[in-house]
Amino acid sequence: MMKFLLGLLGFKSRSNFKKVDWLAVDVKLRQFNQMSLSADQATKKQLLIQADNLVDQILKQSSTRGQTMGERLKALRSILPSKLYSRLWQAHIKRNELVHESDSFVADWEIQKHLQSFKEAIEYLRGR
Repeated sequence: MMKFLLGLLGFKSRSNFKKVDWLAVDVKLRQFNQMSLSADQATKKQLLIQADNLVDQILKQSSTRGQTMGERLKALRSILPSKLYSRLWQAHIKRNELVHESDSFVADWEIQKHLQSFKEAIEYLRGR
């Protein structure tokens, strides 16, 4: 009964992520690993943007409610551990900064930190 009520409110369980094409996700993650070897700032920015988009695709495939990525992320608050949710939210904020502020800079350590957050969230949603 509780799961039904939570479902009506837009809350999801990790079991809803079974319909995600995880093979395609794995391909993307391998591509991201290759891209992360680049020293080019533009490539690194693009990598964070694409990682954010991958998480959004996963949320859409799992029918997570929300019109925007931000709204879909908010729906994860009850699913993800709070620290992981917070790191994922910070990574999304960095993505928005990169997209909307043309002169924004992202340090190597920031890229690694945010990519790790995206990867951890993906693995958590996958159920590993």
